[in-house]
Amino acid sequence: MKPTVRVSIGGLAFNPEEDAYHILDDYLKALRRHFSGNPEADEIITDIESRLSELLQMRINGNDRVVSITDAREIIKIMGNPKDFDETVSGEANEEGAPRKEFYRNTENKDDSFQNFFKKQLYRDANNKIIGGVCSGFGHYFKIDSTAIRIILAGLIFLFGFLSFKIAGTAVLAYIVLWIVMPAARTFNQKLSMTGADPSIENIENRSQPSRKKYKGSAVGTILNVFINIVAGICAVLVFFILTGMIVSLIWLYLDTELFGLNNYLVLLGYNSIGLKIAIALAILIPPAGLLCLLIKILRRSSFTLQTLAGFIIGLAVWTGAVVYIGSKSIKFAHSHKEREEAMDNPAVGTKSDTLIIKLGDEYLDAIPQPRNPIMFYRGETSGNRQMCVLPSITVRNDTSLVNYKMEIRKRGFADNRVTAKRKAEALRLDYSITDSLITVNPEWYSNTNKWDMETFEIIVTAPRNKKVIIETPLNSTLTDIKRSHGCKREIDKFVRRLKKRF
Repeated sequence: MKPTVRVSIGGLAFNPEEDAYHILDDYLKALRRHFSGNPEADEIITDIESRLSELLQMRINGNDRVVSITDAREIIKIMGNPKDFDETVSGEANEEGAPRKEFYRNTENKDDSFQNFFKKQLYRDANNKIIGGVCSGFGHYFKIDSTAIRIILAGLIFLFGFLSFKIAGTAVLAYIVLWIVMPAARTFNQKLSMTGADPSIENIENRSQPSRKKYKGSAVGTILNVFINIVAGICAVLVFFILTGMIVSLIWLYLDTELFGLNNYLVLLGYNSIGLKIAIALAILIPPAGLLCLLIKILRRSSFTLQTLAGFIIGLAVWTGAVVYIGSKSIKFAHSHKEREEAMDNPAVGTKSDTLIIKLGDEYLDAIPQPRNPIMFYRGETSGNRQMCVLPSITVRNDTSLVNYKMEIRKRGFADNRVTAKRKAEALRLDYSITDSLITVNPEWYSNTNKWDMETFEIIVTAPRNKKVIIETPLNSTLTDIKRSHGCKREIDKFVRRLKKRF
């Protein structure tokens, strides 16, 4: 029969045997002496006592919570003894003057049950989560920074989104399934299994104390550090403002419809997709963002770890993917429009009037002119329902040998070879109607689903002597006479070349 003592350890009540009580009490006193000069001593001792309480719960059986001397010694083997860190502790006398019992930390003699406590298992980290803690759990299991895993996952979803939304959706669904299937690490035992960390004094002390770096050097080194800080600080501020300006500019260009209207050209060419816009933003923003992170690391004197290398590789991979995506779109567009051919329609104009009027259809009267481009109009409040039209150019000629008006429609088609371009040009049809002396032109509306294939139309009207042609607004902005017809053609060709270079 052995007497027991009622004590509280880590806020929980236990009944250790007297021998076990003295061992645990001496152990905690030794810890307090060991950490007496540490400003975090109280926090560390509290944490150690809590871990000691958790390990005792896992060790003892039943509800009486009787701790034997064997239990106490095994727990101390797991936690570690202060003499492992401070040799002066060994051999000191306790407060009663009796020689202190020595507690050896011999991890090789731990029994199998305690080895299982440190066997790593896959759990969700509920204390370090953004959504469900799945990435944090995998980070603990594979010893990878959870931020890097989150970046990898986001990058994969982003890249898969370019290939197929189904693949990206599958990745998101897989995350949700893992969120449901993976249990969260809530108890101390589960957290030990999640991290695989030994609940030793070293680990508890390392978790409790923030790392501090001290830099010592000569006066020359100090001056050099100050100089580097000044240069890196100035560069970081400049890069920060440049990056901020780029972000603001991209947002402004996305919303702008009055100065450049660049978003309208994406609608016109069928490239008004979220994937392309994200790729453009990433291709522009990742380099200055990476440079800013590098400058911040220099200012903070942060070490370049494997996580830093992983972040750099991930950023480079995402940037390369964005550039390749944009480049592939541009090359494909340029290749599919490298050849141009023309065809001609000759509609009959049977009016006997001395005046021929050419106007735009009534449905175009509410359309808005494209900024800095008089041959284009758009309608639609948002880019999602926006439509664009390209006005045909009009050339007016005079021929004294004619009795009636003569009308020709020159059509230009583009393709990757001349045969296909010729067929496309011949198949083009300009929507118009002729009513006596009135010609009404109705250009086609283009959208993201009905993209513009670079086709253009030119209406050539030849008027007899003493007869005139009236071109109403806004078609008169494309009007040219015989002396300027070649100049108009050059302007259209110049605009087409600019688009081919851009895309």
